[in-house]
Amino acid sequence: MKSLNRHISWLIPAICIVALAVGAWRATRSSEGFDLQGFGTLPVVANGRIQPLDALARNRLLSIYGKQSVPGENPPPSPAGWLAELAFKPQDADQRPIFLIHHDEVLGLLELKQEDGKSFSFKRLAPRLGEMAGEASRIAIKDSQTWSPYEKALMKLWRNLGNYQQLKFAIAHPESLGLESDLTLLLQKAREALAETEKRERGEKFDAAAVEAATARMQVLLEWSTQTEVFTKPPSMGGLAAEWLKFPDAASAAIDNGELDPSTLAFARMGDAWRSGDVAIFNTTVSEYLSWLRNYRGSDLRKTRAESTFNHLAPFYACMGVYVAAFLCAAISWLLPGGDLRRAAFRLLLVGLAIHTVGLIVRMTLEGRPPVTNLYSSAVFIGWGAIVLSVMLELFYKNAIGTAVASMTGFGTLIIAHHLSLSGDTLEMMRAVLDTNFWLATHVIVITLGYSATFLAGAIAIAYIIRRIFGKIPESTATSMRGMVYGVICFATLASFVGTVLGGIWADQSWGRFWGWDPKENGALLIVIWNVIILHARWGGMVKERGMMVMAVFGNIVTSWSWFGTNMLGIGLHSYGFTDAAFFWLSAFILSQLVVMAIGIIQGRLNAKPSGSQPIST
Repeated sequence: MKSLNRHISWLIPAICIVALAVGAWRATRSSEGFDLQGFGTLPVVANGRIQPLDALARNRLLSIYGKQSVPGENPPPSPAGWLAELAFKPQDADQRPIFLIHHDEVLGLLELKQEDGKSFSFKRLAPRLGEMAGEASRIAIKDSQTWSPYEKALMKLWRNLGNYQQLKFAIAHPESLGLESDLTLLLQKAREALAETEKRERGEKFDAAAVEAATARMQVLLEWSTQTEVFTKPPSMGGLAAEWLKFPDAASAAIDNGELDPSTLAFARMGDAWRSGDVAIFNTTVSEYLSWLRNYRGSDLRKTRAESTFNHLAPFYACMGVYVAAFLCAAISWLLPGGDLRRAAFRLLLVGLAIHTVGLIVRMTLEGRPPVTNLYSSAVFIGWGAIVLSVMLELFYKNAIGTAVASMTGFGTLIIAHHLSLSGDTLEMMRAVLDTNFWLATHVIVITLGYSATFLAGAIAIAYIIRRIFGKIPESTATSMRGMVYGVICFATLASFVGTVLGGIWADQSWGRFWGWDPKENGALLIVIWNVIILHARWGGMVKERGMMVMAVFGNIVTSWSWFGTNMLGIGLHSYGFTDAAFFWLSAFILSQLVVMAIGIIQGRLNAKPSGSQPIST
C-alpha cells in the first residue's frame, strides 16, 4: 500500500494520458463504409473563410441543434455524414428532429404542442413555412432591440431554417437524382443551343425548342445559385477565374470551358454514389479529388485537414475532463496525509494546460491571428491565463489551492466557451476595424490577462470564504491565500492598466480619439479602478484579510460586466448584440457572487469582537 501511495503521483496522470490517447485514436481513426473522414476534409469557402466540410457541418449543427450529433434511426456517424445525407439524400435528413423550439407562441404558430417535444424535423415544419415567412417579414422591419421574446425565438428558428436550406443546396440539388448525368446533359444541350443560336444570327433555320430547353436548364442553375452561400470550386490554376465559385456557378462556367471542372465533377459523382449506396465509387472519387487538391491546392488542403483533425480531437473538451480530475485529486489531498495526491493533482493540471496550450496554438495557426479575436476565444484564453498564473502560485506555495482554483476556473471558462460556440463559426472573419494583428497581440492579450488575473483573485477569495464556513482556517493556509490574492491583484492592476492604455492608443489610430466613454472602455477602466481600490484599502488598513477577500469577489462582478456584459448591451463600438440567454447567465453569476460576498460579510460580523473592531476587516 505504501508503495502504491509513493507511485500514485505519477500513476494517476499516466492513466489520464493513456485515456486521452485512446480517445484521440478513436476520434481520428478511419471509419468503415463511406470515407466520411476524407469527405470532411474537402475545402470550401463559407462565412468568409476556407474551411473543411466537417467544420461547416459541425458549426451548422451546433447553431441549429446545440449538439454535434443528430437524432433519429441510423443517424450519420459524424457531422460530415449528416452533411452528406442532407445534400445527397435530403428526404432522410428532413425527417430528423433537429430544430429546437422552446417558446409556446412559436409552437402555437406552427400548430405544435409542448407534449410533441422540443425538437422537430424540417418535414414537420415545412407545411407552416408560409406563415413563418410572413411573420419573419413583419418582424424583420422592426428594430431588433424592440423584439419580444416570441419574436426573437421565431427569428432564430427562421435563421436556422435558412441555414439548413443553404447547406442542402451547397454541394448538390435536392431534386436531382443523377447530378453528373444532369450536368453532362446540360453541357450537351448548351452546345446544341449555341449552335442553333449562331444559325439564327446568320438568318438560317434553327431549332427554337433546343434553345428554350437549354435556357430553362440555365435558369435552374441561376435560381440554385441564390439558394446557397457556400463556394465549392477553387480558383483555376492559371485560368481566368481568380475567386472561388459556388457549385451552380461553376457548372455554368463549365459551358464556356466545354467540360466540368474537377471539383464540380467530384461532388456530383459523390452525390450519385451516395444515393445509390455505392461505397467504392464514393471513396474512389473522394480519394481522386483529394489527390487533385494535393497537387493544385496543397495549402488549402493542409489547412482543412488540420482543422478537421482539430475538430475530431476536440482538445478543449478533453481539457474539461482533465481539470475535473485535477480538482478532485486536489480536494482529496486536503483530507489525506502526505503530498502524493497533491502532486498528482498538479501534474494532471499540467497535462490539461499542455492540451489547452496546443489547442490555442492550433487555433492561432488556423486563423492566422493572435489567440483572442472574439468572445469564444477570449473565454478560452482567460481560462488559460488563469491556469498559468495558478501554476506559478502552486510552485511557490505547494498547498493544492492553486491547483484546485485553476482547475475550476479552467473548467468554468471552457463551459462558457462551449455555449458561445453554439452561435456558429468560432474562426469567423474579423471586423475590418479589429483586423490588426499588432493590437490583437498587445492590447487584447494584455487586457485579457487582466481579466484572467482578476477572476483568479476572485476565485481564490471564494475558496477562502467557503472554507471559512467549515471552521477556522489554519494560520499558514490563511497567510498563503492572503498572499495569493494580494499578489494576483497587483498583477491584475498592472495588466488592466497597461491594456487599457494600449486600447486607447488603438482607438486613437482607428477612430481618431483616445477615449470616447464607450461601454467597453468604461468597463476596462472600472477593473483598473476597483483593483486599485482594493490595494489602497489594504495598504491603508481599511480592510484586513476577510475584507480583502470580499472585495476580490466583487472584482468578479466588475470583470464579468466589462468582459461580457458590455458586449451584450447592443450599443457601442464593441457590441456583439444582446441575447436573453447571455443576460440570464450573467445575472445568475452576479447573484452568486453577491451571495458569496454576503456570506463573507456575515462571517465577519459573527466573529467580530465586542471591542468594536470593523466587521468586514476581520
